[in-house]
Amino acid sequence: MRFRILGPLEVEGAVEGGTMSAAMPRRVLAMLLLSHNQTVTVSSLVDELWGSHPPKLARKTVQTYIYQLRKHLDRPDARTSRIESSPLGYRLCVEPGELDLWEFKDAVQRGRAEVRGGDPVRALELWREALDLWRGPMLTDVHLGSLLEPHVAQIESDRIRLQEQLIDVALDLGEYRELLPELEKLAAANPLHEGFHAQLMTALSATGDRNGALTVFTGLRDRMVETLGLDPSARLTALQKAIIEGTLEHTPATTTGTPRPAVWPVAVTPAQLPPDSADIVGRGRERNEVMGLCRQAGGTAPQVVVLAGTAGVGKTALAVHAGHALRPEFPDGQLFAGLGAVVDPFDVLEHFLRALGVPPAQIPDRLSERTSLYRSWTAERRLLVVLDDAVHVETLAHLIPAGPGCAALITTRVGLPGLAGASVVRVGPLPTADGVRLLRRVTGDARVAREPDAAARLVELSDNLPLAIRAAAEKLSARPAWTVEELVTRMRDGEHRLQELVTRRLDPGASFEDAYLRLAPAYRWAFWRMSTIRRAGFTLQDVADALGTSVASAECPVAELVDANLLTIVDTRPDGGTSYRFPELIRLHALSRGEPPRSPVPADVRQWTAHGARWTRPLTALPQPVARGGRGTDATLASAATSSRPPSMTKAWPVM
Repeated sequence: MRFRILGPLEVEGAVEGGTMSAAMPRRVLAMLLLSHNQTVTVSSLVDELWGSHPPKLARKTVQTYIYQLRKHLDRPDARTSRIESSPLGYRLCVEPGELDLWEFKDAVQRGRAEVRGGDPVRALELWREALDLWRGPMLTDVHLGSLLEPHVAQIESDRIRLQEQLIDVALDLGEYRELLPELEKLAAANPLHEGFHAQLMTALSATGDRNGALTVFTGLRDRMVETLGLDPSARLTALQKAIIEGTLEHTPATTTGTPRPAVWPVAVTPAQLPPDSADIVGRGRERNEVMGLCRQAGGTAPQVVVLAGTAGVGKTALAVHAGHALRPEFPDGQLFAGLGAVVDPFDVLEHFLRALGVPPAQIPDRLSERTSLYRSWTAERRLLVVLDDAVHVETLAHLIPAGPGCAALITTRVGLPGLAGASVVRVGPLPTADGVRLLRRVTGDARVAREPDAAARLVELSDNLPLAIRAAAEKLSARPAWTVEELVTRMRDGEHRLQELVTRRLDPGASFEDAYLRLAPAYRWAFWRMSTIRRAGFTLQDVADALGTSVASAECPVAELVDANLLTIVDTRPDGGTSYRFPELIRLHALSRGEPPRSPVPADVRQWTAHGARWTRPLTALPQPVARGGRGTDATLASAATSSRPPSMTKAWPVM
């Protein structure tokens, strides 16, 4: 029997012939094939097929699909089934040579072994055989749910990575002209991929078309600026410079021999920070605190500094601003990566190692080996690493540099439990005076000077959040006939306030939506119910009444939302009680979504935990508003739930 998933799903040699046409059993078969020879739990199959809304008889239905697959795959006289049952789920037994994905991964590994053993020509043969197994996008005729989609995306990225490694080795062997048609197709299909464009520039330059190589660079730069708000990397810029100056060395065309170690002209110190902005206002105290902590590099451990705060408060802009000011302190370079909920450290490490000069063919295939190589490189150097929008401590453990002369500057909307030795700097809303300064910088001094009171009120209606203030300022700039007071009047209507802050570039509500989606379903419902409380400073008893549960049970969702920087502690009363409030824009966003599907209301902390809680500490352990900095301060905050968004190393971010 033969299974093919590197393209449309196909089964050869099945009892009933061909591949099943029924959509749901095909999805089950795809799940089993992706985890071949491993048990796939019934709960995973249910999640993939129906998400958060399974039917009442979901498990019975899964059994029916397994029965249909067995009937399709097993011969009537077979003593055992290809699909084995266990108390947890099902396992599809696959032998070597029966699954194209297995063959693909095996050929990739053998090719890399040939490179390490000094036979790049044989490596190219194996890698081309591996790529020939692909018949199009993976599982292109199967609907991908929340579990299949990220798995398929990872394998597709492995394919692209292999293509890039193959071309690197072929370029080292001098196969410039032969590679041009393939490189032109890859660059067109991946318009923002720096690696393919660098390889195309190298091949064009080697064949004498320097003008074409520079045109490729110009096109990529324009697309990156327009789409990502980023310039090409320092490594790519150095390649452009070498082509202009005619200093790029090329390997003579050959079919045998050991390749050169890299196609890049020179070793480049990475400088990956996004551009700084002159529009940042205030933040002097936070900036000085961050820089002071990062400059304490020494001893035996790297400095780890966390910038924590709600969505739209300007953490990224502050980290980038401080990072640029710290560049002289870290002469071995600055690395930058946007993380988010599902970014794989395996991919980030490849991004980092390549920036540090490791040839793609020499980057290990195991996460542990990549981590070791990264730590070895950073152990004796002074490097600044900026990790934006961190969620999981497990990811950070692989990305924090090892050297005592290094520093990691991390931004997060949530806490990071278990991040040992971290200094936490809280980033709160801007003072109103600084918010007015930001408004003035975007809209112009004269316009704000004519209406100082309205300008201050506009900042307050924006919750003093830099992202919202900038959005309001851009709205005014796009409406020169409006007065500041006119926008204030429109924003007083809470029902439409968030819509008034949407511009062509900015949407504060999208940032709040991202934070909302990182909550487990039970907490989303609790968030919505709590947003209906009208008191400015409500108590745990108010929350318990809104949720229809006990005060003890109400502690868990309150702590979860405080941890996610969606709920603010107002004060702690002499009797030991605490008051809370939602920032108004966040409350309005929760109300605008309407009531989410109601999860069963947990009756105690253990049930909240079973419904997806990240928080298990009592409220007395919550961070207080006055806590600021200090090694270990608030270092045990918790991580966010995952989403299904594709990974990204960088992001377009508004300057605040």
